[in-house]
Amino acid sequence: MTVAGDREVTGVEGRSPARVRNELVAEVVDVLQQSNAMRNTAGSDLVLRMLGEELGAPVELERSGMLRTELLQLVERCAGFPDGLSVLVRCLTYVEQQSAAVTALRRLVDEWEAVDFYEGADLHPLRPALLEMRSRAALMAMARRASRSRTQELPVWCDTAWAVFLRLAGDNAAANELPVSMAFLSLAADQLMEDGKAEAAEELRRWNRKQALARGLEDRMAEWQHTGVALPPPSLVPAYLMIQFEPDGVDTDRYFLSHWRQSDAEGWHPVPGEPVHLHRDELPSEVERLVEQTEERWSDLRQPVVLEFILPWELLGEPVEWWNKESDSTSPTPLVLDYTVLLRSFERLRKASWHRPWHNKWRRLKEQPANSSAYRNRPGSSHFHLERELKEDEQAVCLVLSEPPGGDSPTSRQEFEAGLRAGIPAMIWHRGDCSDPAFREAVADIVQDRGLGSLLERTERWRREALAVGPEGWDNHVGRHLAILLDDPERRPGPPGTDHAPVQR
Repeated sequence: MTVAGDREVTGVEGRSPARVRNELVAEVVDVLQQSNAMRNTAGSDLVLRMLGEELGAPVELERSGMLRTELLQLVERCAGFPDGLSVLVRCLTYVEQQSAAVTALRRLVDEWEAVDFYEGADLHPLRPALLEMRSRAALMAMARRASRSRTQELPVWCDTAWAVFLRLAGDNAAANELPVSMAFLSLAADQLMEDGKAEAAEELRRWNRKQALARGLEDRMAEWQHTGVALPPPSLVPAYLMIQFEPDGVDTDRYFLSHWRQSDAEGWHPVPGEPVHLHRDELPSEVERLVEQTEERWSDLRQPVVLEFILPWELLGEPVEWWNKESDSTSPTPLVLDYTVLLRSFERLRKASWHRPWHNKWRRLKEQPANSSAYRNRPGSSHFHLERELKEDEQAVCLVLSEPPGGDSPTSRQEFEAGLRAGIPAMIWHRGDCSDPAFREAVADIVQDRGLGSLLERTERWRREALAVGPEGWDNHVGRHLAILLDDPERRPGPPGTDHAPVQR
């Protein structure tokens, strides 16, 4: 029995804290016994070496020929370190990647931490009802509400309300708020009531009431039940789906597609997805699948969504904005109908020596848009003089290209790289012919003299005009062929401050 403040916390129904802990240890060992790495000496030695390095203390198995006994000792040893079981699973992941054993262990580590948060309480009375709740969209919506939008993503192994409850246990809540997992449990009970499962709902509420009473949280529980489903007003900060195409490096027709989802309105915390290795012809269909999957994850999101494509040189000519959604239907629609779509430079993300001027030019565009200007490159002009003039002109933050990039023309490549080296964050071009009079007219509107604060909005207006013409005529409208690169150095894959786009293999 433990004490919280001046109140005793028991919270145990049936199983003592010691039994709860021992049974969890046994479950962890059960899974480790199914691990390919831990069943052979070479694999287990590798895991143990990495484990010892991360824990800062050597970890060895006493080889007795009885694997279960050896693994029991290993788990007990790890449990003696703060986050020791999490480190064990992480080291096993290095060797086995996303194996069934790793997924099962992640759920058990979440349960271990939840039991610790609830000070040895028996959580199993909650399992039957929570295991039946499996709607991914509903689970994500409840997690966002319970955390007051601080939880933006759930790991893939959180596929039931039981797994989500365990994951949320111990998540930070403000001093005057109900713990996130208890708020989630309250929402789960409400959902069960709506589904006509009153007995299961009452089981969750009874457990929650006991915890609230034991922890002195009765007032917070009552307040949550009165106002807990209220959400903050919709954020004006967009959510971003960033999609990166990295050249294979060997096969010129293959790419590594990586992606990151960012929906945290309070900060930049992009969540990486699983990378895939694809032929160039497969990229549009994979993007379509990824967008649909992201929409399912974000079904309750109330923010606008921006798609950003991080493209290498050879794909800059791809009309990614006009790739299809719903292509298996009788009336597919282009991405640009539903999203703001931006291009970014893969090469610039990777080349840290170009980043200082990039930051400087971006600050000018962001902080002084009215004093920013566009530079229209002249056909046949020297790329050296172009770069010199862009660097000398502090107000120049946008480059209108004289040739479309992405092709075999050395002139277009030199022009584009001059803009990157000068730190120009915005570039505009016509994907077919930059000398087209209709393009010059559109550019005159987009980069008009009063500044570049509405650069994106004006580009989108031309695209909307093309959409209004419809599929039968939009190929003849300049808005169908406008491309805009708008590269924000403060918004990159990975955590703030990384100099390179991470490689996911």
